[in-house]
Amino acid sequence: MRKRVYLGGTALCLAVLAGVCGLIAESSDSAALKAHGGARAAQLARELGPGVDVAVHRETGRVRFIGASPARPIARPAGIGQSAPPSAVARVFVDAHGEDLGLSGGSKSLRVSATTSGPRGESTVRFQQEIGGVPVLAGELAVTVDGRGNVLSLLGETEPQSVDTTAQVSAEEARRTAIAVIAKHDPLGAATPRAGQPRLGIYDSRLLGGPGLGLPTLVWQVEVATPGSPLRELVLVDTKVGVVAETIDLTEEVKDRRVCDAANSSSRYPCAAPYDRQEGNGATGNVDIDLAYDFAGDTYDFYSSRFGRDSLDGAGLPLLSTVRLCPAGETCPYANAFWDGSQMAYGQGFAAADDVVGHELSHGFTQYTSNLFYWYQSGAINESMSDVFGELMDLTNGVGTDTPSVRWLIGEDIPTIGAIRDMQDPAAFNDPDRMTSSRYVADIEQDDSGGVHTNSGVNNKAGYLITDGDTFNGKTVTGLGIDKAARIYYEAESSLLTSGSDYADLYEALQQACTNSIGGSEGITASDCVEVTDAVDATEMNQQPLNGPAPEAPVCGTSQTPVGLFFDDLENPASGNWTHGAQSGTDGWYYPQNPNPFSFDATYATSGDMNIWGNDEGSAADYSIAGTVDVAIPAGAVYLRFDHSYAFEDKAKDGTRYDGGQLEYSVDGGKTWLDAGSLFTDNGYNGQITKNTGNPLAGESAFTAESHGYISSRVDLSTLAGKSVRFRFRIGTDASVDDYGWFIDDVRVYKCEEPIDTTPPAAPQITATAPDSPANDNSPEVKGSAESSSTVKLYATANCSG
Repeated sequence: MRKRVYLGGTALCLAVLAGVCGLIAESSDSAALKAHGGARAAQLARELGPGVDVAVHRETGRVRFIGASPARPIARPAGIGQSAPPSAVARVFVDAHGEDLGLSGGSKSLRVSATTSGPRGESTVRFQQEIGGVPVLAGELAVTVDGRGNVLSLLGETEPQSVDTTAQVSAEEARRTAIAVIAKHDPLGAATPRAGQPRLGIYDSRLLGGPGLGLPTLVWQVEVATPGSPLRELVLVDTKVGVVAETIDLTEEVKDRRVCDAANSSSRYPCAAPYDRQEGNGATGNVDIDLAYDFAGDTYDFYSSRFGRDSLDGAGLPLLSTVRLCPAGETCPYANAFWDGSQMAYGQGFAAADDVVGHELSHGFTQYTSNLFYWYQSGAINESMSDVFGELMDLTNGVGTDTPSVRWLIGEDIPTIGAIRDMQDPAAFNDPDRMTSSRYVADIEQDDSGGVHTNSGVNNKAGYLITDGDTFNGKTVTGLGIDKAARIYYEAESSLLTSGSDYADLYEALQQACTNSIGGSEGITASDCVEVTDAVDATEMNQQPLNGPAPEAPVCGTSQTPVGLFFDDLENPASGNWTHGAQSGTDGWYYPQNPNPFSFDATYATSGDMNIWGNDEGSAADYSIAGTVDVAIPAGAVYLRFDHSYAFEDKAKDGTRYDGGQLEYSVDGGKTWLDAGSLFTDNGYNGQITKNTGNPLAGESAFTAESHGYISSRVDLSTLAGKSVRFRFRIGTDASVDDYGWFIDDVRVYKCEEPIDTTPPAAPQITATAPDSPANDNSPEVKGSAESSSTVKLYATANCSG
């Protein structure tokens, strides 16, 4: 699919670092967001009343959480009567704070998606953000109102930028693209993937927390599934460009019970009549069938008896299961279980673990409440919520062994495999127990949908602490017991979290859920909520993980000063600094980024309005854009640093990388070029283009797949001292499937120098002899020279002109 029109409309100016004038630039837009998110958030908290907490989204800068206690709620909005419905109260409250929330149109851009009631008369109103009638993925707000119309909390995130909602790519084109990409990247068995009816949506990777350009984009949402397999993917196809913006796994690895037996085949999936056992039937003697049936009933009873919930959707959803399934393309017996959005599926023996059954069915509960995306941090929370509820069910159903040694193990009853996670000690299975743990994974390769199974350990540890208590990471938590813990997690999931919630949101949600639950039948008190706060603090949910997305590359050491040798912010097309290099196949580099043959507005700059753009071609090609300026490299600490964002063709499920980009340098005026991969000090190549893909760069290391928005990379040039060097950016592609490509801005070469000592010299030392000494002839001897010190020249701290 060829790129067509319009990506972003206006340049997106992102903050990079602060401090050096021409070396590091920050846009006014970014600075405004930071100010808005800091001082304004504190001011808003004061305006709303004593004890109100306000938190801000790290990337959009807009308010994402407002919380108060039931004892001191935020007063009902003026002009709203006590008998007004909760949706009206919530809408007026949102309107009053639309600017802080990032809603330029106030609540007019919000549609009520659900209203649920709590046990103490409170109601939660869920809003879906829409722009031009098109829903924003993860653009949601959950507002909780008490029985008197006072506001208890607001949690969620919204898209603050406007988006053109006119699609240039047809739904049918998007459908074909989605099928082609899944067939190429995720081959499972011989069956052809099938796609549902495309529907429009607005996607911004900042709201979901995964990789991507970090720009709001109108997309076709296409659900693609392969018959007979667990594969179910949400493919987001850019409606302006025709490329796949992202692919998100929808398979989450349910008292109307119906069970089908596949007998170690791919049959009986999906499960349909005639059933091998259904509600009211006696035991069959088939262990897999009977345990799936029994534990599904235990899970139903857990939600029903504690929360009055009728099945996963609250409306009597039948609990369908296929046991002894061997999905197409998988090893048989299948050593896994999954929730596919409609039913459960178990490999042989996996229904024997009651916590696994509770875990998988709880994915259905999540689907019908917060609907957490199975993607990066929201996906890790999704996984952990299933662990928490599955284990609490396991601990209360009176079945199996729940001794202290296995009390918090997940899957200890799975035949031959045994436990797969430990909530008390996540590190026992190499999972993180807090956000700054070295075990927290960034999963840039998306091998696990952004680390959903591993990073679930953070909330798993918190769930254990809240329930049983312990001393951990400098905090001593007194456990609240199963009843209170279950209520708090149920309140957080059903009333507070939204589909794009991350751990920072969960940090607020668990505390607010406890506050909301004070005085209920479980006997939760304010002192219990102190323990919850200690648990989320101990697991550092409000901190950034050490192994998160790539940090900004440093400029110089803390004691050093950068001195510019070359700088191009790419704002002057007449500079002559760049030219098309050698290539084979289609040449996809453009500077300035417009005009180009696709009518594609590739404006995506970290400063000013211009950048270089390299299209990720959908045909086999090798093309570059080369610098024309030779930079003399002096001795010392000399670096090349550039800002860039890339989205090359996605890596396939089997690890194949098809497209990628490289940085090269020349020391002979551009006659020959060398790969600079070994010179990177920060944010270098992230993969290797797979051999035998037809890409001219096959087998070589490169930037591949996607970055998390704009990042900066730094290259050490000290080994090239004494040479004149120029640089070029090169892209290699295979024969099919394109993507957004490579955006580059603010290319600079500079030297890091130690600060010059400007300490005044010591006072001159004068030695005098007796007046009659012929050696001195009455002339003083000067031991220091003030004049010599005054000739030292101080160098500028930065070369702002480049």
